[in-house]
Amino acid sequence: MKVALLRVGEAADGRETNRTGVYPPLGLAYLGAVLRQAGHQPVLLDGEALGVGVSSLLDRVPPDVGLIGVTSTTLSWPAVQRSAPQIRHRFPAIPLIVGGPQVTAFPEWTLEWSQFDLGVIGEGEWTLLDLVDRVADGRPLTGVPGTVARDGRDVTVVPGGRFSKNLDEIPMPALDLLPLDRYSSVVVRSPFVTLLASRGCPYRCAFCSQIYTGDKFRAHSAQRILAELERAERDFHAQEVVLFDETFGANRRVAREVCEGISSRGFRFRWNARTRIDLLDRELLSQMRRSGCYMLHLGIESGSQATLDSMRKGITLEKIEEVVRVARELRYKLHGYFMLGYPGETRADVERTAAFSRRLPLDWASYTITIPNPHTPLQEEAEATGLLRKDFWRDYVAGRTDGVIPYLSSPECPVSYLKKAKRDAYLRFYLRPGTLLSQGSFVLRSGGARRILDAGLLWLRELR
Repeated sequence: MKVALLRVGEAADGRETNRTGVYPPLGLAYLGAVLRQAGHQPVLLDGEALGVGVSSLLDRVPPDVGLIGVTSTTLSWPAVQRSAPQIRHRFPAIPLIVGGPQVTAFPEWTLEWSQFDLGVIGEGEWTLLDLVDRVADGRPLTGVPGTVARDGRDVTVVPGGRFSKNLDEIPMPALDLLPLDRYSSVVVRSPFVTLLASRGCPYRCAFCSQIYTGDKFRAHSAQRILAELERAERDFHAQEVVLFDETFGANRRVAREVCEGISSRGFRFRWNARTRIDLLDRELLSQMRRSGCYMLHLGIESGSQATLDSMRKGITLEKIEEVVRVARELRYKLHGYFMLGYPGETRADVERTAAFSRRLPLDWASYTITIPNPHTPLQEEAEATGLLRKDFWRDYVAGRTDGVIPYLSSPECPVSYLKKAKRDAYLRFYLRPGTLLSQGSFVLRSGGARRILDAGLLWLRELR
C-alpha cells in the first residue's frame, strides 16, 4: 500500500533560533524504512526541504495513496494544525494521521482541536506499521496501542505503544526516499547525512523533556552505527556526517568502539557531534578527534553557577572551562549554546553568561531566550510562579493563541531587555575581528561564497 508521510514546510514561530540550515527529518526516514521493509510503498515529502506550501506538497501525493501521515513538533503545531483541513479537502476518504513530539505531549488536545483522525504517541515505527497493515487489510483503526483516536465527539487514548529496547531491530532510515540534494547547512560540507547513534538522554535537565522517547536512553550497537557510516560514504557520497544524538558518549563503550571502527576503516568524511560537557575528557576527545570528529556542539547554557544549578545541569563553570580548553588544544571547532533569562536570573546573570561565552575559546555561540517546553520541571516552575499561565498550552494546541510560545520574562528582565541582551551578545561575540575572519574563512571553505550570504542572513535573523 502507498503511504505518504509529510513534513509541512511552513514555520509556525518565526523566532525559532539556532537554525544553521535544513536537515533531513530522520523520524520520517525511520518510518519509511519500517514500512518498506514490510512491503509497503512509502512516499516521503518534505515541504521544508522543497520550499513549498501545503497545497504544492499535496500535488506530489500519489492519487492512489492509502494513508497520509504528518509529523509535528510542538513548535510546528500551528502550521500542522492549519494543514489538516487542506489535506482533508484533497483526500476526504483517506485516513489522516499525525505523529511526532506534539502528539506525545498533548494527545487528547491534539485530536480534539484538529481534523486528524488519529494520532501516534511516542516512537511510531511499529504503531504506524500496525495501522498501515490494518488499512491494507480493511480492518478498523480503533484500539491500536500507542494511539489517540476520535470517535465522534469523544477522544480516546490507547496506551501501550511499543518502544524498541533494541534499536538495532529498526532498519536504517530510508534517506534515499528524501531529497538529499535539497538539505544544507552553513557549517556542514555537502553532500552530508544525519545519523542517530542513540535515542533519548539519561540526564534530566530541568528545561528538557524526553517523553517522546519514553524517557528511556538506548544506544545502537557500534556495528550498526558503523554500517550506517559505511552506507553514508558508499551510497550517499557523504563528505560530512552529523550526529544528532542528544548526548554522544553517554554510552562510552559504544562511542569508543565507533571511533576505533571509523579510524580502522579509513573513512574520508569528517563528522561532528552534540554532547555534554561532563561526558568529555582528554582520552575520549583525543579518540574522537583522531577518527575525524572536528566539531563539538556543547550545551553550556549559562555563565552563572547558580543558574546552572537551577537548570540541574550537573556541571560547574570550572569543568566547562577545562573541557573547552582541552578541546581547543586538540583543534576542535566549538559551538556553544546559551540560554538567557532563565527563571531567577538577574540582569547581572544574563550579562555574566554573555561575557562567559566570549571568554571561552569558542568558534560559534548561539543564544536563546528561555521558553517553557512542555512536560518539564521548568514549565511546572513557570506555572507555579506565575511566569506562564496554567491554561496556556491548552489554548496553544487549540489554536486560541498567536502561535508563539512566550519568553519567560520577569520584572527585572522584561522581554525588551532580553531581546536587547540577545542582540548585544551576538554582536559582541561575532564582531570581534578574529572571530569574524576565522568563521568567514571556515564557512567559505565548507561550502563556497554562497554560504557566506546564507550565514549572514541567518545571523541577521537572530538579531531581530
